[in-house]
Amino acid sequence: MGMTRMESAARTLAVDPQRFTVRAVISTSDPDRAGDVVVPTGLRNLEEYLLNPVVLWAHQRGPIPPIGMCLWLDVQPQRIVAETRFARGLPLAEDIFRLYEQGILRGWSIGFVPREVQREVRPDGSAGLRILSWDLLEYSAVPIPENAAALTLALEKGYIRDRRLQRWFDRYREDVLSPLYLPDVFSERNIHRI
Repeated sequence: MGMTRMESAARTLAVDPQRFTVRAVISTSDPDRAGDVVVPTGLRNLEEYLLNPVVLWAHQRGPIPPIGMCLWLDVQPQRIVAETRFARGLPLAEDIFRLYEQGILRGWSIGFVPREVQREVRPDGSAGLRILSWDLLEYSAVPIPENAAALTLALEKGYIRDRRLQRWFDRYREDVLSPLYLPDVFSERNIHRI
């Protein structure tokens, strides 16, 4: 089975600017946008993951280095809470930390390999998967917060200084952010009104 990415109903619980850390819910037992559920207690390789506890930017394993490391994970029946220490001296990581600190960026996503899966039909008739057992490969800070327009505002106000991150947003904001939340916000005619 290949790696799966799942957006979670994640939320930030605490930000510590002195330690450069963010404590957040990185996954829940709530259905994702596709109707799939990852059972938090199905995480089976926690000790292995903690040997190399990388935190990535938007699941990028290529030229973008990890933006931080997981200090600890707390697997609970309905959610997984993690504390992330962001890398100092890496402009991309510092910019992303600032976005969490300001409440602009809120999203997290787990990258995992499903090991045991069960197909389900929900009460509303929709189908989905319940991932009963899975291996965590990484988790990522992701640019899909509750308010997609906040990312453009952050760019235009100069909160994001790392050129690679700016280029990433420029390249993906129409492809990824716009269709999910605000289809007209990122069109050329509206881009300067935000």
